[in-house]
Amino acid sequence: MSLYVDIHVLHAYPLSNLNRDEFGSPKVALLGGTERTRISSACQKRGVRISTETVLGDKALRTRRLPSKIAAALVAQGWPEDEAREAGQAITLSGQVSGMKLDDAATTNLMLFVPESVVADLADLAIAHRNLLAAAAEQARAKAEAAAEKKTKSTAKTKSKAPALDKDTKARIEQLQKTVHELLCRRNGSIAAFGRMLANTPDATVDGAIAVAHALTTHAGEEQPDFFTAVDDITGSDNGSAHMGQHAFSSGTFYQYATITVDELVNNLDGDLAMARELVQGFLTGFALNVPAAKKNSTAPFTPPALVYITVRTDQPINLSGAFEAAVTADDTSGWIAPSITALDQHAAAVSNFLGDEHLLAAAHSGTADLTAVTALGTHIPRLDDLVTAMVDAAFPQAGTK
Repeated sequence: MSLYVDIHVLHAYPLSNLNRDEFGSPKVALLGGTERTRISSACQKRGVRISTETVLGDKALRTRRLPSKIAAALVAQGWPEDEAREAGQAITLSGQVSGMKLDDAATTNLMLFVPESVVADLADLAIAHRNLLAAAAEQARAKAEAAAEKKTKSTAKTKSKAPALDKDTKARIEQLQKTVHELLCRRNGSIAAFGRMLANTPDATVDGAIAVAHALTTHAGEEQPDFFTAVDDITGSDNGSAHMGQHAFSSGTFYQYATITVDELVNNLDGDLAMARELVQGFLTGFALNVPAAKKNSTAPFTPPALVYITVRTDQPINLSGAFEAAVTADDTSGWIAPSITALDQHAAAVSNFLGDEHLLAAAHSGTADLTAVTALGTHIPRLDDLVTAMVDAAFPQAGTK
């Protein structure tokens, strides 16, 4: 039996620019023929991932700067900066991740996603195998170039050839490369939850157990320009204006949705139910409370959610964005929150009538809005932490079963 935990959030934000496009304007999307303001799934996932890692105390790094991070760890242990820099690059390349190389800035061309603890482990390997690093890196470079030439069907001879090595040195390098590769493929809770993809390196790839939808306003969105001027504290002939320009903002009530495939998460964690439970608890809380950080100091958009609705199902994830395919409208007294809650409640009831409730193990809701008229969103649990705990308790007696 599969198990899914779905979380639905209605969150009203004041004037803000939570997620910008390439022109600095709030991101948008079309739904039901109406333009909506959008927050990308990547933006949401990053914020929630960081908050979840903080709760767990087990950070992961998405980075192209792993060589310099290793070098800094070596410098902290007394290595000369030049040697540490070369060692950081060499030990990273020794992992033989397919297609990985260093660019001119000595960063990897691929974005790696590794537990933070891997940095210290790689630094320790560099210290233990100091005399092998250059040869191991050269072996990796030669292998990568040969593979690239084979892929492009080049007829030219390989420019970089690995140096000839005696049998013992070759065996030690192969063992070092294997160990580095295993470290780069190591996963922690964050990687198990959100996934990792490295092209042509299947043993490093992890199918994430969490899926996050782009958040859209439940109503039509409209960009709101803001002309500003920065006043120079020392006045002059310009009447004190040191800088002026225009920013773009928006406001609105967003529908946000994410789902956790519990069995996939447990599998990614090699059956560690305690860690899986802790991850689900941290993610649900973080997703409900997450506020994207873009332009936070100039807008302070730190509002709590109007509604949080969580379900535990055994059939499939259910995204309820269909409630807002027709944009809700507001009047002078309702705002957007009340009609959005009504639309979500009615759509959830329609879904329940269509699919039945036999696969619904638990459902409950909470929030800061007036929820007295809600009928189809399960039990009302006033406190968010109690809501999350109740849903996690409902999910985890079933976790790991087939």
